[in-house]
Amino acid sequence: MLEILEIAVLFIIALLIVIKAADIFVDNVLKVGTALGVSQVLLGITAVAMGTSLPEYGSALISSLSSTEGMGLGLVIGSNIWNLAGILGISAVITGYIEADEKFIKRDGLMAVLVGVILFCIMFAVLLTSSDIVSKIGSVIMIAVFFYYLRILIKDQKKEIREFESIKEKTAKNKDTIEKIDENIPEIEEVIDRNKKTLDKKNILYVILAIISIIIGCELLVHSTRELAAVFAIPEMMMGLFLLAITTSFPELVIAVTSARKGLHGMAIGSIVGTAAFNILIGIGIPAFVVTMPVNPLSLYFDAPYMIAVYALTIILVKYNGMKLTRLTGIFLISLYILYVVLRIFFIT
Repeated sequence: MLEILEIAVLFIIALLIVIKAADIFVDNVLKVGTALGVSQVLLGITAVAMGTSLPEYGSALISSLSSTEGMGLGLVIGSNIWNLAGILGISAVITGYIEADEKFIKRDGLMAVLVGVILFCIMFAVLLTSSDIVSKIGSVIMIAVFFYYLRILIKDQKKEIREFESIKEKTAKNKDTIEKIDENIPEIEEVIDRNKKTLDKKNILYVILAIISIIIGCELLVHSTRELAAVFAIPEMMMGLFLLAITTSFPELVIAVTSARKGLHGMAIGSIVGTAAFNILIGIGIPAFVVTMPVNPLSLYFDAPYMIAVYALTIILVKYNGMKLTRLTGIFLISLYILYVVLRIFFIT
């Protein structure tokens, strides 16, 4: 009993370290990004998504390197299902609604589905061949897709800035007209006016220290989770799918709810979608290059397809509900996650 208590305390301490470090990372990387002229949406999909994903990514990588690869793969898939169905659903219920734009459908939403399909295909190939070469090829593909997605995001931001500058120049005397043309003008103006904020080296130092703290915290998280799995005879994949997936996603939940309540809908939904892409393309991509990630058949035939279905349903819900997630659709998303948990624990094991 004392041993279980000690492991549980270690788990809680490690989790607090990771969450606090992720919070420090996000705060400071936002300041660095703003100083460099990066937009809210781009920060949400890249820097914030990466920062809040560091607990999952770090835990998945350390799981892979410490011979608990099954936990790492389960963590990423379970975390993505929880992020989209659980966190977005909770955020919509708490705030009443979360708005999205056409880019969520045409760019970010479709990319999330595509990334899920890519993961499914790579998992199928790895399970079929059990080859280290296939794992490394899949790793290279996932990392390449991530940088391609990042390139698209940066290119789109530059295009938005050029278009806005052109509009602003033509309608400089009519501020009301400008505001009607683009609801994101305050954000874009801040991006363009880079003199508003200066880059502070202290923020860069905090980012580095936060990453180091996250690595240490993730090491403790994986160790304590592995010990709990052994004590209670729970499969590592199940521990990754639920316990680690939900607990390491606390930063995403806090960021999404806070952003939505402040009206920063682009960052709220962008950070969740960006996290989904980052978790798979980097959270699995890099560990898959280091070691061959063992694929549980249930993860291939049930977990991954369920994750892709949640992605697709989220896009459909947004598109056919006036480009927003309402409180009702939020409840529906939460019910999807509950259904997943019930099916996975009691019926599909």
